[in-house]
Amino acid sequence: MAKRKNDGILVGAVTVLLAFGMIMVFSASAAVANENYGSPLYFFVKQILWGFVCFIAIFVFSRYDYNNFAKKGFPIAGVIIAIALLIAVLMWGNVINNARRWFVFGFISFQPSEMAKLIAIIYFADIFSRKSGQLRDWKQGLLPHAIIFLLILIPIYLEPDLSTTLMIVLIISTMAFLSNIRFKHVLASTILLVPAILLKASLTSVQNSRISDWITNLSNPLGSSYQIRQSLIGLGRGGIAGTGLGASKQKYHFLPESHTDFVFSIIGEEFGFIGTTIILILFLVILWRGIAIARRAKNPFGQFLAVGLTMSLVLYALINAGVVTMLLPTTGLPMPFLSYGGSSLLFVGVTVGILINISKQAHLKSFEERIADIREKQHDLRHTLIMSK
Repeated sequence: MAKRKNDGILVGAVTVLLAFGMIMVFSASAAVANENYGSPLYFFVKQILWGFVCFIAIFVFSRYDYNNFAKKGFPIAGVIIAIALLIAVLMWGNVINNARRWFVFGFISFQPSEMAKLIAIIYFADIFSRKSGQLRDWKQGLLPHAIIFLLILIPIYLEPDLSTTLMIVLIISTMAFLSNIRFKHVLASTILLVPAILLKASLTSVQNSRISDWITNLSNPLGSSYQIRQSLIGLGRGGIAGTGLGASKQKYHFLPESHTDFVFSIIGEEFGFIGTTIILILFLVILWRGIAIARRAKNPFGQFLAVGLTMSLVLYALINAGVVTMLLPTTGLPMPFLSYGGSSLLFVGVTVGILINISKQAHLKSFEERIADIREKQHDLRHTLIMSK
C-alpha cells in the first residue's frame, strides 16, 4: 500500500501564515487591549487559544476520510442544520456593528455563516459530482438545488452580510463553471442576484456610503471613508521595507479594526511592500497546491471539494487585500490566518485539514487497484520464471 503523504508545501505555507498571524494580532492589538482590558495580551492570548483549536482541526480533518462527507444524507443534513442556525442567529443572535451575525457565549463567539459556507461547498461538490448529467436540465435538475442555494443565501443576506453572500456566490459559481452545468445557466443565475445586491446596498446606509466613497475617492475623510484613508496612510508609511515590527502608529486608535479586518494594513506599515508581497505569494502558493490537489484527487467529489475549499481561502485573502488597498469597497471580510477571530480560524483549520486529506487520498490506491497490482505482479513473476526455465 502506498504511504500516506502530507502536502509539505501546503503545510509549510499554512504554518508560516498562522505563526505570523499570531505575531501580527499581538502587534496590532496590544495598545487597544491594554487600554480597554488592562492587558496588552488580551487579544493575543485568545488568538493563541483559537490557533491551537485551528491546529487540532487541521490534525483531525486531515485524518478523517473526506469521502464520508458525500455519504447519503450527510450533505442535506448539513444544509438543514446550517439554515436552522442562520435563522436562529437572525432571531436571537447578538448585534455587533449594526449586524446580527454572531452567537456570543462569554468570550467565545460563533458566526453561523462560516459554517454555512463550508456546508454549501460540501453540498454542491456532492451534487456536481453525482448529478452532472441531470444538471444540464434547468427545471428537473438544477432548479431544486438553486432553491436550496437561495435558502442558504437569504438569511446571510438579511443579517445583513452582503460580503459573505457575495463570497459564497463566487465560490459556488466557480465550482459550477467547472461542472457539467450549462454556462448560460450559471451566468443567468449569477446575474439574477445582481438586482438584490444593488437594492440591499442602496437601502443600507453604511454599505451605500462605503460604495459611494469608494467611487468618489475618499470624499468624506472624517466620515465613512475615514477607515480606508487611515489604511492607505499606514501602507504609505511602510514604504518598501516597513517601519519594523511593533513600530506601527496607525494601531494607536487611528485605524479602526486594526487587528481584525485591516491587519493587512498594519503588516504593510511594519513590514512594507516586501512583507505584504510575501504574504500574497504564500496565498498564491496555497492556490497552486489547491489546484494540484484537485487535479490529483481520486474522484470527482474530491476534485470539486478541493476547488471550493481552495477558493474559499484565496478569494477571502485577495478581496481583503483589495479592500485594504482601496481596490475594492470596504466589505468586512477577514484575512484568513492573519485576522483576529475565533470561528474564522476554526473553519480555516477545517478547510486546510480536508485539503490535506484529499491530498493524502490521492497517493493511496483503492482496494480493487491494489488487488489488480498484485495479480499483475504475480503474472510478471510467473512469466519471468517460465522464461528463465
